[in-house]
Amino acid sequence: MDMTRTFVLAVAILVSAATNAGAGEEFFRVFPYVQNPTPEAISILWISPHEKTGCVKVLSEGEERRLESQVISAEALRPNPFAPEPGVSENPSPLFKHRVRVEGLKPETTYSYTVEQGTARFNDTFTTAPSAETPIRFIVYSDSETEPESSTSPPVEWPVGPGSNRPEGVTRYVVDQTIGYRENLKVIDQRRPNFICIVGDLVESGGEQRDWDEFWRHNAGEYNTLAGHIPIFAAPGNHENFGGPGGFGGYSAEAANFGVAKFLTYFEVPSNDAEEPAHRGRYYRVNYGPIALISVDSSDGLPHGTAADTNHNLSGSNAPDFNPGSAQYRWIEQQLADAQKTAKFQFVQFHHTMYGSGPHSVPFGHKNFSGQSGIAMRVLEPLFHRYGVDAVLSGHDEMLERSKTVGVEVLPDGTERAHAIHFYDVGLAGDGLRGSSAGFDNPARQFLAHDNSAEVWEGRRLVSGGKHYGHLEINIAPNREGIWQAIIAPVHNFPLMNGDGSVVGWERRQYDDVVTIRADQ
Repeated sequence: MDMTRTFVLAVAILVSAATNAGAGEEFFRVFPYVQNPTPEAISILWISPHEKTGCVKVLSEGEERRLESQVISAEALRPNPFAPEPGVSENPSPLFKHRVRVEGLKPETTYSYTVEQGTARFNDTFTTAPSAETPIRFIVYSDSETEPESSTSPPVEWPVGPGSNRPEGVTRYVVDQTIGYRENLKVIDQRRPNFICIVGDLVESGGEQRDWDEFWRHNAGEYNTLAGHIPIFAAPGNHENFGGPGGFGGYSAEAANFGVAKFLTYFEVPSNDAEEPAHRGRYYRVNYGPIALISVDSSDGLPHGTAADTNHNLSGSNAPDFNPGSAQYRWIEQQLADAQKTAKFQFVQFHHTMYGSGPHSVPFGHKNFSGQSGIAMRVLEPLFHRYGVDAVLSGHDEMLERSKTVGVEVLPDGTERAHAIHFYDVGLAGDGLRGSSAGFDNPARQFLAHDNSAEVWEGRRLVSGGKHYGHLEINIAPNREGIWQAIIAPVHNFPLMNGDGSVVGWERRQYDDVVTIRADQ
């Protein structure tokens, strides 16, 4: 990371922490973070228990612009209404979302900014979106599933893959989920991506405010403030639609709507012009430099309880259907048709992976069917081939897996050509690390970390291989011949261990499954 930024962020954290400790003084509940970037504008948001307007100062060409915040009551960010949350007051002070839309900016330009909320201060930089001829880098992950219990619970179970010489007695991962996610984000921040995609299951329980507080603790709080300079584009997952276990509401329609209302409060995205107000913000399209990113809501399918449904536990909520004939399906086709003509590459993101080897890829009717299978999303595959989608980014099975299918793309002039789509499950942000499920197979699988990256141990020290917390890194740039290409690399944060098996550090490594997609193919 740039040393100036490191210093500025450190000062911001210390100042804000000191402000939080002062009785009666103002502070940030969620540190300022950037959203919805375009070449000419960007939004700066923060959450505060103070209704008084804050101020954003932006340094532009030696001149300082001062903008007051729009203050919005964050009614959705209250504790779970169905049952008391441990350690959370049932009648807390109200929260407010502060928003500043900074406009009139130059493309592909970095600006310094300061946010003032009473006595609290935060400093960082943001960069506007580039032109279509500018190389970019972005990161993709899923299934962080944050909750405070991650720090006090044992590490997740760690199924051993084929070919491993793992020593006896090692059955759980080497660190807990809080540490795993925190260290994953450190690696991401150091790579300085233009933006981050989180394809669902950001939190463990969408209806528990303490789980959202934990998410922002990692992204705009105590652990890291990367969201202060890296925009996040998120898609809702089944856990955002989950009120919480037991009395917290489960997958009832009321609990799902409550959880997703929190999600929609935190994120600002381009308008999808949805006719149904409840669908606004749940799916959207982003044009960023040479790519189009189309974010789909895969939360629920109709008819309920059939092979067309991604969540047999959820019915009657505000989730939009995605099947043919639905408003979201029509919107998807419109966006794909336009992006095929205007973008060098097309990426689609949603939570439920279409092809996988985990528990949520067991087919409908199978004895081990989870009721939450992503196979229902294959109804969109013909559209993706027809309009030339390059990769589909998902999670849900909590694995690192790549699949591929081949179909036919119909070019805007009516000609046809063979077309391949790569499908990713990147559900290894800070939860899961599952092995493959027995009794069925993924016919499109090309790579699975569990099977294709055997662990190599020297005594109690892991030397290489295995499945670990990580993400995808996607770099878009022209090659030496001037042909644009997308290089997709699966990255894992490898735990460096000493002889007794203790973790002493971390190292960024790539799995041996890097994919290159050319814009002319």
